[in-house]
Amino acid sequence: MLPKELLEVRKSKGKIIPKFAGKDDYPLAEKIIKIFSSGVGKKYGSVLSALKSVENADNYRKVRGFARVMERFCEKVCMFDAPSHLDPVEVRLYLFERGYITSRKERQRIIEYAARYFSTTPEEIERAMFADRDEEQILVNVRQINADTLIKLYNLSLLQTAIFNALRLTFWTSSNHKEIFRRIKWLGLMYELYEEDGQLRADITGTASILKMTRKYGTSMAKLIPSIVKAERWWIRAEILDEHSNRIYYLEMDDSHKHLFPVYDEKIEYDSSLEVEFERKIKAIKPDVEVIREPDVVKAGRYAFIPDFLIRKSSREVYVEIVGFWTEDYLKKKVEKIRESGVPLIVVAREEYACGKSESADVILFSKNIPYNEVVGRINHYLRGDISEISFEGDVVNLKELSNSYGVPVNEIVGVLPQDYVLAGSYAVKKDVFERIRNEVEKINPEKLSDVIPVLREFDVGYDVLRAMGYEIVWIGLSEEDAIVKRIK
Repeated sequence: MLPKELLEVRKSKGKIIPKFAGKDDYPLAEKIIKIFSSGVGKKYGSVLSALKSVENADNYRKVRGFARVMERFCEKVCMFDAPSHLDPVEVRLYLFERGYITSRKERQRIIEYAARYFSTTPEEIERAMFADRDEEQILVNVRQINADTLIKLYNLSLLQTAIFNALRLTFWTSSNHKEIFRRIKWLGLMYELYEEDGQLRADITGTASILKMTRKYGTSMAKLIPSIVKAERWWIRAEILDEHSNRIYYLEMDDSHKHLFPVYDEKIEYDSSLEVEFERKIKAIKPDVEVIREPDVVKAGRYAFIPDFLIRKSSREVYVEIVGFWTEDYLKKKVEKIRESGVPLIVVAREEYACGKSESADVILFSKNIPYNEVVGRINHYLRGDISEISFEGDVVNLKELSNSYGVPVNEIVGVLPQDYVLAGSYAVKKDVFERIRNEVEKINPEKLSDVIPVLREFDVGYDVLRAMGYEIVWIGLSEEDAIVKRIK
């Protein structure tokens, strides 16, 4: 991106058109590259002076824009004529604390005080005073770049700057979807995906639509542009608010302008620690579910979503989306579309990225830590099976396993127990089978638990069925050999 004051555009009939550099600008681009290359080993201030010498009323924005791009290819260091331990900030702080000076003699006296304080010479204090300022740094390296690349990178920066104050950015691409959608998530952008004319389009809420963190958000939106314009085919349309006239202009471009831009990957700093933690925590709390990170885009009618996780259990699924920047209206619309589509989705939003407030019960807010108990509660709700679909099969049904499989509490399953089954502890047992087990146990007339273990294992039931048969277990120790079986009086 370029500073706003370097933006060059033309406005006509409600449209805004960036003044991109072209073939006529090659001589200027080559001159800028030569100035930087010739400045290696010199103070950066000499490079800035040389740049000013080629500026005029018509080209100064372009000269400074080219220079901004060139700075990405430069390496500068804070360097003295001789090695020094001095920190320029500490030196300035010491000098400025001495107060105002009114003469050269007084200035020299304070410089000498500083030299004694820092155990050095007055000359080194003079050099160190502003050694960390940009113009005082030494240009030590300029990576190779040609005029064509410089012009294309400048054009890309110009486009990024033009859409910085957009109310909305709408785009479509024929390819590169995975990278684009991933970057939308990484950048925390507020988005809406929908199908129109057989194409999956994306609406990105623009900086001018929010009231908070506009600089950070605008920069994030601009970082998405390189991924869009490097697609095979693409189209973008930005609604841009003019701050002076308060009028909305439209910027519209497609891949016919592809020759203006480089194939370039914008570096994005992305902290994945939250997603890593989420996956680990959910797996630890609910080991019976499958947690799939970064599933494919989910379509819901004509809309689509980019969830961060798919949580699956048997045939039941729920998606989780961790929202970056958000407004109340953005979350409200997202939740409404989710509800209308019937797609089960849990929205988790960071309070620190809030551009407003949210009182929606459908959104889980967090500041420092995600409230995992609440999230798991929502997951359980969505993964819960339909109790009417529960089927009892076999002579013996383990109710705990059935509960885990359907996500329905055991006490609710007991309420739909078929008439030909009897409840025996944590098992549903066919009545005739239950009678056979009871008869086998009574034949043994057990005194110890170990006496009936073979019978229980034969029918694949646990100790807790004995109480339904009129027996109780008295544990003497931890061993089955020591446990006593008594009839309940």
